[in-house]
Amino acid sequence: MNRQKEIVVCGREDILSQSIEYFLSEHEGWNVDSLAFQEDTDEISRAIEALQPDFLIIHEKCYLDRPKFPFQLLRNHPGMLLILLSLENNLMEVYSKQDICVKDVSDLISLIENK
Repeated sequence: MNRQKEIVVCGREDILSQSIEYFLSEHEGWNVDSLAFQEDTDEISRAIEALQPDFLIIHEKCYLDRPKFPFQLLRNHPGMLLILLSLENNLMEVYSKQDICVKDVSDLISLIENK
């Protein structure tokens, strides 16, 4: 039996974040939480600390003015896998510095299933 996967989707309150949350929450054994990205990065850091996710998914436009922020989170949570999404070129940048071309929603789902 697989253990529960904790996933946090951090983004603006938009259709992209809602769609990702919807698709991921349909999988049995996956607990998906959503955080609205705000100017107060300390608040987001506290929420990540409380939730202790296995995966953190962030849309790249949410942190463009604070490019070090996602990696600061990773430094504090080394067991968490960071997935940065880009709509500009349909890529997921995974913390392992692995770029994966997104062709379908199943690409994101496969990444999470195989961790």
